[in-house]
Amino acid sequence: MVTKSQSSRGFTLVELLIGASLAAVITLGVISAFTFLGRNMVRIANNSDLQSRAAIASATVQKDVANAAAVIAVSATSLTLTVNTGAGTDTVTYAYDANADEVTRADSNQTFVLLRKATACSFTYTDANGNATTTASSVKKIEFDATTVSGVYDSGTYVTHQLVSPAMIVAGTGL
Repeated sequence: MVTKSQSSRGFTLVELLIGASLAAVITLGVISAFTFLGRNMVRIANNSDLQSRAAIASATVQKDVANAAAVIAVSATSLTLTVNTGAGTDTVTYAYDANADEVTRADSNQTFVLLRKATACSFTYTDANGNATTTASSVKKIEFDATTVSGVYDSGTYVTHQLVSPAMIVAGTGL
């Protein structure tokens, strides 16, 4: 009679459960880190997009104000100018539509959306003495402010951007 006295080697049920639990915790940590990084990357991209669109909008308004021959009409959410184009003059209107959440620029050739997803927009006007005014003929300084948003709040990718233009001096002829 031959007896085997070799003990079989293997993992116990407790060891397998501990190993599986550790693997699950590590996997959840890796997935959470990737999700967090992904959301941050989308948030950064959204913020960058908002900043670049705001810079373009601000530069467009600044260019038209710098070339303004006259301020025709003003309100808290719109501005109409006569602008020197080099080949004559054109009437340019900036308007905020709160229902569409858009700021548009319109001239005799086209109307286009200057800012999308604008949750707020205002124009502020100052006369030559530094006093607030709502009289178009007395406007000497214009400030343009807007708030834009991008992303989805529930997914953690929502960002806002506050555009505050520099004070723009209206220096057209006859002003």
